[in-house]
Amino acid sequence: MSPLSSMKVFLPVLLAALLGVEQAHSLMCFSCTNQKSNFYCLWPTVCSDSDNYCVTFSASGGIGKLVDFGYSLNKGCSPTCLGTSVNMGVLKVGTTCCSNSLCNFSAAGGGPQASAPLLSLGLLLSLLSAMLWLVP
Repeated sequence: MSPLSSMKVFLPVLLAALLGVEQAHSLMCFSCTNQKSNFYCLWPTVCSDSDNYCVTFSASGGIGKLVDFGYSLNKGCSPTCLGTSVNMGVLKVGTTCCSNSLCNFSAAGGGPQASAPLLSLGLLLSLLSAMLWLVP
């Protein structure tokens, strides 16, 4: 087996092993403040030792398509979980909690639901195809 072939096999295996390892000491959560889109809420943050949950808080308001009061999304770490949702017709507030690293990927009450293993698999396949494309 040539060194190049060995590298093609070694890098994806190493990446898969690193993505599969869960950090034992600190929780990591996505973090943002007062954003209008989940796209701007994908910044990983290392939580303190007292934090046990990743939380996502979303709030939106309006009256049908006539009046739009806007949408706000906040994410971060928290020592407690107050996972509640309230829909008062004019105002909708949602809070979701989870306890795995980077588990608050999706927006509360909306957006695509994705798991860390699914995201890791997508990243691995993307990197693998890029590596194969670069090698003659």
